[in-house]
Amino acid sequence: MRQSICSYQAVSGIEMLTARVCRHSLLAVGLLLCSSSLLLGQQPADPNALNVYKELMSPDEAVNFRKNKLRDFDKLLRGGKISSAEDKKLIAEGAKYHVYLMTFKQDPNKPENETDLNKLRANILRDINFSGKISGNYQARELYLEELTKRAQDLLNNHRLVRFSAAVLLSQLDLRDEDRQKKKERVAYTLAYVPLVKVLNDKSQTTEVKIVAANGLARIGQTGNPTNQLRVKIAEEIIDELMQSVNEFSWYQRSLINALGSMGITDNLARQPIVTDALLKVMSNAKRTWEVRSTAAENLGKLPLKANADIKLITYSIVDLTRKMIQAYNGNPNAFFWKRCFWNVYLAFKPENAADNTGLFKQQVNQTVVNDAYKQVIKPISAILQPGVNPKINAETIKGMDDWLKKNLPKNFRVAPVQAKPQNQQVAEGK
Repeated sequence: MRQSICSYQAVSGIEMLTARVCRHSLLAVGLLLCSSSLLLGQQPADPNALNVYKELMSPDEAVNFRKNKLRDFDKLLRGGKISSAEDKKLIAEGAKYHVYLMTFKQDPNKPENETDLNKLRANILRDINFSGKISGNYQARELYLEELTKRAQDLLNNHRLVRFSAAVLLSQLDLRDEDRQKKKERVAYTLAYVPLVKVLNDKSQTTEVKIVAANGLARIGQTGNPTNQLRVKIAEEIIDELMQSVNEFSWYQRSLINALGSMGITDNLARQPIVTDALLKVMSNAKRTWEVRSTAAENLGKLPLKANADIKLITYSIVDLTRKMIQAYNGNPNAFFWKRCFWNVYLAFKPENAADNTGLFKQQVNQTVVNDAYKQVIKPISAILQPGVNPKINAETIKGMDDWLKKNLPKNFRVAPVQAKPQNQQVAEGK
């Protein structure tokens, strides 16, 4: 077992490295998904709108700002201090200039060149990083972030590459940068949640933009500073979209699930476990893919569960999902996605890195119940995660899981007393 889990950690590490490399080619990913999104129900009323650049300022405006105001803007932003209404106006104009440059097909300052969206976005993030760095005054930075967020929203119905780049920018904004010497962590710009949530709610938005928006919300949940009330608000928006996403692209569903699990809450303001309930519903929905359902299991392990959580229902549902996955796996053990799916189940119990505070073993719940469930899944997970082989799970192991499921059938499948009882108590059965 030790060898198999460690081996898969190595594979997982390679996958994460690949993901980091791929982030430098986000627009390429966007193009790939864009070609698919028209088949996935996420498309604008006028599909041709995806290929139209809508310039939001004139080339002359862009050239004039660069010539007459850009130097003063850079100086003000780097200094960090806002001293007058004129300073505020200049920051707003600078945000408009830098964001609206993305709407040109050709660079207005060098018309012979195509607009480089990656470079424009990198320049904005670089300027944010330097703002107030020497003075320690972040007034200009905070105002710039506010203005960037306003202006970026204007790009979300533009050319497919423009709207994608705007969503990426919103997802990368930071209120404060990491400072390892001072032991200060990066703080994501929380107020970017407003346009990102709007993206999720926009039924005509493309799938790749929605994926970026969901990932941006996950980042805000992980490294931003939203209040508990705001976390609940964002979680409720994600849940609404997640419940309607059954027929959407699997990658998008998983992004929504990861965003929900990153909010760091389980309950709404009425103390109803809406996040736990939503993940259990996704996990038990046989219409969703195994990748999506196992991602929901993984994120149950990320939730800050307390002693009052229905850990018996949660663990039963994870074991039940694993049992169903094994049945499907035995029918097609060579499918490319199985190792990731079973790895997700493992992560529901234990973190990839021991120092991380995720996994049911790290939560304030009955650990006897958790360990009992873990014993039911770890043997088949260990076998499946062995590198280079895809062994079928034997009948004895399956019978042991079936016996455990019968013995530990919950008295009901309700997460909270206020919720209606599902028909035939089949939530965990996915029927």
